[in-house]
Amino acid sequence: MNLFGDEEIICDDNPPETAVSDSLSHPKEMPYCLGHGRQEELFLELFKKDKLPHAMIFSGEQGVGKSTMAFRLARFLLKHGHAIDKNQDSLFGGGDGYMGDMQADISSLDVAADDPVFSRIASGGHADLLYIHRHYDSTKNKLDANLKVEALRKIEPFLRKTSSQGGWRIVIIDDADTMNRNAQNAILKILEEPPANVLIILITHRIGMLIPTIRSRARNVAFDSLSHDIMNELLNKQGYSLSFSEIETLGALSKGSIGRALHFAEEGGLETLSLIMEHLDDAPNWNWAKIHPLSTSLATPAQDKEYRMFAELLQWVFRQILFAKARAGQSLPHYIQNDSLQKIMNDYSLEKLISISDNLKNHFERVDFSNLDRRDAVRGAFLVIDQ
Repeated sequence: MNLFGDEEIICDDNPPETAVSDSLSHPKEMPYCLGHGRQEELFLELFKKDKLPHAMIFSGEQGVGKSTMAFRLARFLLKHGHAIDKNQDSLFGGGDGYMGDMQADISSLDVAADDPVFSRIASGGHADLLYIHRHYDSTKNKLDANLKVEALRKIEPFLRKTSSQGGWRIVIIDDADTMNRNAQNAILKILEEPPANVLIILITHRIGMLIPTIRSRARNVAFDSLSHDIMNELLNKQGYSLSFSEIETLGALSKGSIGRALHFAEEGGLETLSLIMEHLDDAPNWNWAKIHPLSTSLATPAQDKEYRMFAELLQWVFRQILFAKARAGQSLPHYIQNDSLQKIMNDYSLEKLISISDNLKNHFERVDFSNLDRRDAVRGAFLVIDQ
């Protein structure tokens, strides 16, 4: 029976996706996963007790390492998970399913980079691992908005196969929150009657987009945003040597996501934020002699990334002001602290700040939709703040 309908996967209310850096290695090639020791300890404990669930949801901010951990766990299970008593009737028996001498040797999910299991997964050639992800549209130079039904149709025949190593079969579904209702119902049927020795990992940045029945049949493992120290270590590994303040700013911009932090670092986000703050120093008495050259510099097609970074960060600044106002008017965080913005927060009502934030969002969306002159877009953004 074909579990998958042909309805296109569309979620009209999906928010626009913040870009994530592609400078990190693909998760299937990453030999480490920093900042998630608690989750790793949980997986090791469940494995040693033969209590791993048949399905898990990895939830949290985009770019914090959920996919990296999914491949890390998959490598570990495909390396060690063949040590299952073949006479065991169920994955959930909880008896002596694993070799006793192995348990003493397992202290982490590490699998050496030169191990055959590592290389086969990195090359996409492991017969017992199926990775489902959004299709990359080379004509548009971006990922499809949603998981396609064609990709999900691969799951059913994959699960009918016998493991090549006599152990686990693993399915990793990335961006699972972009599945439509029909696709989610089909996944639900698999979760209701899971084959033995199967682990399905659904990776989601918005767990609320999964239907409640899926959430009830899979164990949710939440992944926290990365700490300052972990962000610093990962940024250093990518060749960035930044000050404490710069790392703190990137952490705030990215919500603790190394993927987004690298996007901002690579695309000049810190420099753009500094430029925005320089112009906001004059608020609300704008220095148009400074704003006009800025608008011209961001208007050409060659400056598309710079313009989009400006639009994103100007909106972000006013969201931070709004959040600070909503928290009983506490001081602004240091990375957007200046006298003019502090005065705006103190003098404007919460309703006024909500209106500015919404109007800035609508302004830039209207510019994109109507393909308006970006010089007018930049100048108009400062007028929106005055309204």
